[in-house]
Amino acid sequence: MIVIHGKLKRIIPYRLVYWPTEALLKELAEYLPLTHYARLESANTDLDRGRCIVGHHLSLTLLINLQRPMGEIYKGLIDNARIRIHKAEKLGSRLTIRRYRGGPDEDRLVDQFVGLYNDFVRGKPSQTAPVAAAREYRFFPNADLIMAYLDGRPICGHLNLVDREAGIARLQDSANQRFHDSTTARLAGIVNVYLHWYELEKYREEGLATYDFGSIGQVEDSVGVNRFKMQFGGTIIREHNYLLAGMPVVWRSLFDLLSLASSRGQRRARVHRAGERWRYMPPERIRQTIETSIDDYQRNRQARRGGGDNSSTLSNRVALDLNLSPAASSKEKHGKASQRI
Repeated sequence: MIVIHGKLKRIIPYRLVYWPTEALLKELAEYLPLTHYARLESANTDLDRGRCIVGHHLSLTLLINLQRPMGEIYKGLIDNARIRIHKAEKLGSRLTIRRYRGGPDEDRLVDQFVGLYNDFVRGKPSQTAPVAAAREYRFFPNADLIMAYLDGRPICGHLNLVDREAGIARLQDSANQRFHDSTTARLAGIVNVYLHWYELEKYREEGLATYDFGSIGQVEDSVGVNRFKMQFGGTIIREHNYLLAGMPVVWRSLFDLLSLASSRGQRRARVHRAGERWRYMPPERIRQTIETSIDDYQRNRQARRGGGDNSSTLSNRVALDLNLSPAASSKEKHGKASQRI
């Protein structure tokens, strides 16, 4: 469990809790000081009542089991992901990786990541907002920032939350140069896949049991992100997220106003409502539903381009974690992350 304390606008005390225990969730759901609020993310408890509950929504996330051999994890990738990993490895010394895990940030990696992230989110303003370095620093020492550089310039970065006691790393923020010129965007896509593969190897070597891709989107503009994440295989699970406050009526009214006042607020409300469709759906059906939407998305892209797409469809992907019928794997060998820290 990770708990982060702060103050909203430097006035209102709040806490962020990732992977809360059932005991803590029930305690906070019944009592918070009047001026406090809390967000609890990635809970495995479905709590339907509590005096302080302002909001509760269901979401999905994608987990990679790192307790398996790397060759087995590699077999769970779709062909296009494997191709991109090998293309990144061929970049050789042009590609370097650096890491920040807290303490003095002498090389200002967080500032570099924030610049990359804010440039990235300008390409999708209705989905997310720019961040400040202060926000990212608050995650440490419970975070791990991994940056990839091409020819010495940042091209991709991932900020992961890490709970070493629980043995899990979760993607919190991700950024790359996908919205730059076509050449840079293509290389950013290659490096982004490679950087996730690097993290899977690194976290497994360090003894973590699970890599969490953060979330699987539940509305129409999330299909592209789902397509990217699910090329790594893994298992889809449900998780519960709560907003709690000492004055729940006031906060509920505030969030209702925010959902009407901005496009991001409206999208957030849609995401929360959409989560309910997964509540009683069997896991196999959830995966089939999401993979069907991704396959439709890929066919539509191919039709718009008027040409072929050599990437594998998700429905044909090897999915070892769920014991689905595996597609034939062309290789037993798996790529190694070449740039070590």
